[in-house]
Amino acid sequence: MIPKDKIYDFCCSELGQSLALAQKNGHLFRERPFVMGIPASDVYPDANVYKDVKERILIQGVIDVYFEEEDGVVLMDYKTDRVPWGKDGEELLIRRYKTQLDYYQQAIEQITGKKVKDRILYSVIMNREIHC
Repeated sequence: MIPKDKIYDFCCSELGQSLALAQKNGHLFRERPFVMGIPASDVYPDANVYKDVKERILIQGVIDVYFEEEDGVVLMDYKTDRVPWGKDGEELLIRRYKTQLDYYQQAIEQITGKKVKDRILYSVIMNREIHC
């Protein structure tokens, strides 16, 4: 369970306020499913079998939230992992979810035709946004 004070703190934060404004303006998108094909060589770069083959692998997922601003799109993914507090925990989350964010960014840019200007992991446990 997520303590209600953490939810309140998030809602009062600058990021929470940006989400509220985006929703008010019709630019907030939550729980967006996607499916996209990517070259097999991107998923398995060390596998020689895919080197010259045009085979594609389907990637599917659900993007927690993104919102559009005048100068681009902000991608955000909530994380509830219990990680060490501070920089070590932030770096662990970045390593753990970098590939996921890469795919989400690619999907959003294909869907919207706009560039993702910021990628944020929001650690609910640390009550902190991590830009990556």
